[in-house]
Amino acid sequence: MTTAHTPEPILQVHQLTKTFAGFQALNGVDFSVNEGEVVVVIGPSGSGKSTLVRCVHQLETIDGGSVYLDGELLGYEHHRSGVRPLTPRAVAAQRRRIGMVFQQFNLFPHWTILENVTRPHRMSHGVGAAEAEQRARLLLKQVGLEHKADAHPRELSGGQQQRVAIARALAPAPRIMLFDEPTSALDPELVDEVLAVLRDVARSGVTMVVVTHEMEFARQMGDRVVFMDAGRVVEQGTAEQIFNHPKSDRLKAFLSRFRAQGARPEEAAPAAPDATAPVPTEPTAADRMQAAPARPGRRSA
Repeated sequence: MTTAHTPEPILQVHQLTKTFAGFQALNGVDFSVNEGEVVVVIGPSGSGKSTLVRCVHQLETIDGGSVYLDGELLGYEHHRSGVRPLTPRAVAAQRRRIGMVFQQFNLFPHWTILENVTRPHRMSHGVGAAEAEQRARLLLKQVGLEHKADAHPRELSGGQQQRVAIARALAPAPRIMLFDEPTSALDPELVDEVLAVLRDVARSGVTMVVVTHEMEFARQMGDRVVFMDAGRVVEQGTAEQIFNHPKSDRLKAFLSRFRAQGARPEEAAPAAPDATAPVPTEPTAADRMQAAPARPGRRSA
């Protein structure tokens, strides 16, 4: 009898911890993502959602635990009986395999929309001009902005700028895409256009981790939903399990406030803000070389 082989997850996080000035942002987080999966991370403000994805992308130095991408330890390498930090060049190479979209768009104002997608791709990945432009125009069409290729960011709405940021992050065809509350900085009337793009990206088979306050998006698009609170993963499961059959009292309370008030849970129950700050969406090559390594330790709508 042949046993079916279960592939290893693309992303594996083991016992991740992170502290900011005495505040325990992450406290022993275990987390994994399979290829082609859309994992949506929800929870109150200050629960560690943004810190989690920033640590995966090595934008924050972790205090303990480990992160693996395709079985490769991120930020460190095994050496003799322990581990040692990777060189900045090696860290930059790892980060190029992960795409990330932040709360703020951080487009370069003096570049056209087309240049905002092509130039980071060329500088960070060594892609030729013609190939980068072809890829950029295809992605701008996918996010509905091919007609804005020659415009500048100041000529676009916030929702349109975030759609450009999504195209920019997708340009190198990363192994996994991380979205850190991509609609939180938008006016309410602009949120739907960005969520529509995220749905399209999810249906295309891209592996995604989405930190969001948008509960309907989580319910409709999450292959798996992860609920975090106080730096821990409290509960995870399918959208059906999380939203219709929650097990923990904490998740039940979180969802009940959302349902009772018809608002985002974070608006119904304010909490301490995340101890993180937005950074430029696409760092320059020099920025990447200075990145500090981390310490190891779909469905349709």
